[in-house]
Amino acid sequence: MSYEELASRSLDYLIVGGGTSGLALASRLSENGDITVAVLEAGEHHASAPEIDIPGYIGRALGNPKYDWSFTCVPQPNANNRTVRQPRGKGLGGTSLINFTGMFRPSKAEVDALESVLGIEGWNWDTMLHYMKKSETLQPTKLSHADAIKFAADPDPNNHGTNGPIKKSFSPTFYELHAALYDTVQTFGVPRNPDTGSGKNDGSVMSFLSIDATTAKRSHAANAYLEPNLSRKNLLVLTGAHVTKVILEQDGPLQKAIGVEFVKDGTTNRLENVRRDVVLAAGSFQTPQLLELSGIGNPDILAQHGIDVRIDLPGVGENLQDHIGMTTMAELDVDEPTLDDLANPEFARTQEELYKQGKGLFATIPAQAFVFLSADALGSPEDVAQWRAHADTHCTNTLAKVLPSLRSGLEKQYAVHRQLFDDKEQPQAELLMFTGYQRMLTAPPAKPGARYLSLVCALSRALSRGTVHIASANPLAPPRIDPNYFGNEADLDLYVHVLQYMLKVLETEPLKRFVKEQIMPRPETLAKGREGLVEYIRENCRQVYHPVGTAAMMLREDGGVVDSKLTVYGTRNLRVVDLSVLPMEFVCHTQSVAYAIGEQAADILKSELLGSHN
Repeated sequence: MSYEELASRSLDYLIVGGGTSGLALASRLSENGDITVAVLEAGEHHASAPEIDIPGYIGRALGNPKYDWSFTCVPQPNANNRTVRQPRGKGLGGTSLINFTGMFRPSKAEVDALESVLGIEGWNWDTMLHYMKKSETLQPTKLSHADAIKFAADPDPNNHGTNGPIKKSFSPTFYELHAALYDTVQTFGVPRNPDTGSGKNDGSVMSFLSIDATTAKRSHAANAYLEPNLSRKNLLVLTGAHVTKVILEQDGPLQKAIGVEFVKDGTTNRLENVRRDVVLAAGSFQTPQLLELSGIGNPDILAQHGIDVRIDLPGVGENLQDHIGMTTMAELDVDEPTLDDLANPEFARTQEELYKQGKGLFATIPAQAFVFLSADALGSPEDVAQWRAHADTHCTNTLAKVLPSLRSGLEKQYAVHRQLFDDKEQPQAELLMFTGYQRMLTAPPAKPGARYLSLVCALSRALSRGTVHIASANPLAPPRIDPNYFGNEADLDLYVHVLQYMLKVLETEPLKRFVKEQIMPRPETLAKGREGLVEYIRENCRQVYHPVGTAAMMLREDGGVVDSKLTVYGTRNLRVVDLSVLPMEFVCHTQSVAYAIGEQAADILKSELLGSHN
């Protein structure tokens, strides 16, 4: 598809960004042969790329500008002034190309709070469950019943999709290390959860993976939603097209989107042939950037860069949230293989042969076993009461400093945080077992022939809020990303207990018997007590690749950017369909939610189209 061909067509829907949500939307809209759907994607079509397709190659695409936008954040004052990488997928498929394939779901309570507390009509558990199921096909496990119980992999088929584009499955191989982790936390009162997709996601779980068990390849938005439908004459795709601005015109009291400007091969082009809707699906970093470049946002920020204000909407680029991650590491004494064994060329060749049969380390990923922990599991009743009081104090201080136009929305979000914090079935943190060495700035180098275990923890419901804004009027410059790690000090207080819990897990049977030596944190760090743990967190915390919230779906008076129909306030037909609309971070990894947003958006637009024809 060339620019000239695209410009010659009348477009019903123009989707900016061929990522996880955007391609789900494009595929579903183009089911109606009477409408024309176009997708503009800045990256390319990465068909048959081993770095993407082979699960065991996970992580190899990160930092590669062919596949990754490779953003970084501004220095973080509460993380030793470090800049932290912020990967985002580049190309048809977006971040579904480069993520770690986890297919998790939120809890019923946190999704229902979107509607009941934040007032977002039509966004609740029942609706989201419907769309998550619509997006997926659960492939059957080959485990015996006993092993399904042992490895927390015994889902109720009624909770999962049977005919959706994305294939999800369990790993073909489980290890005794996984069961040892589950048995260890069970001694602390944390049970196995056999089905993390049921709306109850606390406890020990085995991750569903977006891997097609029949081919042992990653299942992503491009090969599942787009490629089977590329023959549709009404589905038009242009790659290498970096959109720089939405073209707006006044339409009564509202702004109407009629097209976009974009750069391809160094040339700026314009499309002004959109009949119905322009949809931004550029993700949590680039959607707010595009809104601001188009004159939609906080007038003070726009004025700094000489951009005329089209719509005064101060919530644009605010409310950034992500899970905050960190790693501990131990050398293992095990007979089971880990990612470290691939350093042996002979072993790696054996694994490559096994992969041809859909087996071995390359057929899966090294992060499958997870534990989701409530506040009650992380500390004593006294600890929980102290955290709550600490959080209330710091949230009050934050509210006093926030823009008045954003205050009521943040107050509602904090109310949800309190509700979920007090619920003993709502996780506040996660642990994941990564079977292999992870590079860390302060870690000793891996020993040749050694096997390692990395226990990664994440703070799942951070109270801190960051921002994403334009750094320049140059539309090709990266946005200014500020996650504001530990801007709310209560996050750091809770994280210390998460780290303490993780260290306790490594020191407790039965997992302890597999641990030869703890590597990180170092003994001298542990000798400093809480002060040492705080310093370790500041030096090693990082993102977990799940940014949300920067074009929040909330009431406009609460600082929202889009309404429940995903329409940008002040516009007639500009929509946002990606994770930036999610007003609060869910405890889960976000891939399933991104697909559900695309699926629900498609039905919203189809319903409006049907109404316009009646």
